[in-house]
Amino acid sequence: MRLIGPIVRFAGWFALAGCIVELAGRLVARNSALLNLAGAAPEPWLLVALAAIAAVATVAPPAPPSKPGRTYGGAGPHTNVVRLFLLLFAAGLAAQLHFGARLQSDGFYYFAYLRSITFDGDVEFSNDYKLLGLGDKPHLFEPTPTGYAQSAWTIGPAIVWSPFFAAGHAVAIRLNRTNPDVSTNGISFPYRQAVCVAGLFYALLGCWFCYRIAARFYTDRLAATATAITILGSFMIWYIVKEPSMTHAPSMAAVSAFMLGWLSTRTDADGGWARTTRQWAWLGLLAGFMTTIRWQNALFAILPAADGLVMLVVAWRAGHMARVKRTLLVGALFTVCAVIGFLPQMIAWNSIYGSWLAVSPVGPQIRWWDPHLIDILFSSRNGLFSWSPVLYFGAIGMVIFTAGRPALGLPMIASVALMTYFNASVQDWWGSAGFGGRRFDGTIPMFIVGVAAFGAWAVEAARRHPGRVMAAVGALLAAWNLALMSVAHQGIVRIGESVSFGDTSAAQARELHGWFGNPFTYPVSLGFAMRNRVGPSQYDLLGVNRIYGDPLQPYGRIDIGAGDQWVLGTGWHAAERGGDGTTFRWVAQGATLLLPLDHAAPTTLQIRLHAFGFPGATPQALTVLVNGHQLAPLPVGPGWEVVQIDTDAGIWRAGVNRLRFDFTWSARPADVGLGGDPRELAAAVDYVRVVKR
Repeated sequence: MRLIGPIVRFAGWFALAGCIVELAGRLVARNSALLNLAGAAPEPWLLVALAAIAAVATVAPPAPPSKPGRTYGGAGPHTNVVRLFLLLFAAGLAAQLHFGARLQSDGFYYFAYLRSITFDGDVEFSNDYKLLGLGDKPHLFEPTPTGYAQSAWTIGPAIVWSPFFAAGHAVAIRLNRTNPDVSTNGISFPYRQAVCVAGLFYALLGCWFCYRIAARFYTDRLAATATAITILGSFMIWYIVKEPSMTHAPSMAAVSAFMLGWLSTRTDADGGWARTTRQWAWLGLLAGFMTTIRWQNALFAILPAADGLVMLVVAWRAGHMARVKRTLLVGALFTVCAVIGFLPQMIAWNSIYGSWLAVSPVGPQIRWWDPHLIDILFSSRNGLFSWSPVLYFGAIGMVIFTAGRPALGLPMIASVALMTYFNASVQDWWGSAGFGGRRFDGTIPMFIVGVAAFGAWAVEAARRHPGRVMAAVGALLAAWNLALMSVAHQGIVRIGESVSFGDTSAAQARELHGWFGNPFTYPVSLGFAMRNRVGPSQYDLLGVNRIYGDPLQPYGRIDIGAGDQWVLGTGWHAAERGGDGTTFRWVAQGATLLLPLDHAAPTTLQIRLHAFGFPGATPQALTVLVNGHQLAPLPVGPGWEVVQIDTDAGIWRAGVNRLRFDFTWSARPADVGLGGDPRELAAAVDYVRVVKR
């Protein structure tokens, strides 16, 4: 009986490891050991369930000790961490299989570093780009001053991926023995999939660091809950299981490690004075290295820098010159070590561009003078809060945290604010084809602390004011029911019939959105609605799709008949498509249109249209009103044509502009012998275009 516990635990660990090996094999080697051995391959999520059972088995009760004071078993805190890590690792592998995780997007450019250094011994990526299928991007092959291919990407991911890349190489060699199509030159799928596994590993490592950070201030349970909610409720989970070859997982892990180091080497009583010289050096090295993973991670150096500034001011005011000198010395040491940590990138730059510090011409512009601060946080185009509402609460929580611990909270808020400004200044501030506010990966540990702070406050508020909580829940349920009544009244949901909950709830959600908009864009969307006299829900599209918002694109076009509902007012008929593929809409004698502009400017207004023609029709003319300002009438013929008129900046406004198209006359086809169409038609409109003069 004494051996039952150890046997069960051993079997549990063995089964847990076996599930991970099986899942990793399917992902990296595209092969199933179970299928080869037993002729059956269970579904990945069944393997995760088995892994969970195995994890439970590893905590089987130990046998009674044979000697007083002696214990058996592996249920200590470190063992629990390993157990949970392995279980989550198995679940992550299954999720990557489910979502088809692979090397993609910017991951190719980071991967090029790893492949080139390993197999070519250089950072000249011309052959690597071609091997990776990027040969059709000529801008990458514009020679640098040293004759190398271009690169706007960092070397850090290649460094942290390298152990997994080596494992992928071993898998590729083994597969190549039986399948020559699996190359061993660093390009085949085992290498590519190995970096996906690396992304999962560093994500879980970063989660552990984040948990440790939050647990310094809140209970273990609340810290774990905040970590799980923030990761699963934000863009991070996408870059863990769907696009793990991006840099976001290792970046989050590196910044989390840096923040944990910052917190662990200071005390609330002494601040940065408790930090030893060696600890300052290590923090500097980590600051430099995390910047090799993502450039903007350098901004988080403000955390220990804030300590140093406070130390310097306090020592100077106290006349303590020895402390002033030490503060300056450790600050210099931190900076030198940061440069050393960043040295791999500097060496790469020197090889590629012939300079130790370089800015690649193929990277996006940084427009410090034109940051999209509101857009990057609240817009429907990958806005940080609108896409990840949990971070909305995390931001509120950071303010709560700062109120109680300003020495820690203020540097955290400052670092998030700097990151926001930097990301908002990038040319493609929305992160291109990304999921949510992906460039905020380094702020995740701060937001986790914020979510924990908000959770602690919410629990206490609910305990003190249970009636208000009940009232809030009741209000939400009432609004949900009123939305159901509204869609039923409109006939969208037919009462008395069986209906899908998915269809019904979708209709209710659309109705609520029409009433209130997205609450996680408040207060910005409410202010936008009041300034522009539109509903809060219209902020989603009108607020972000502002023409003239990009200095490189001083024009904009609304294609009538194709995805134009968000700008249409009254007077428009259903969308149609002509024989040549042109999409258009017929308009009545008067029609209105909303046109969002980033700013007012002298503008040329162009409209492609044709008049409704029939035998005996009188000449048609169009008069355009812009925000109530009437423009000169324009003649409109029966054939497609573009009419245009130059306007002054004074008639336009930043925000939503209201255009009205007034035609001289309209007629019904049924009344002029052209069929039975009863619609009032004045003209057909193909597009409306504005060009900054």
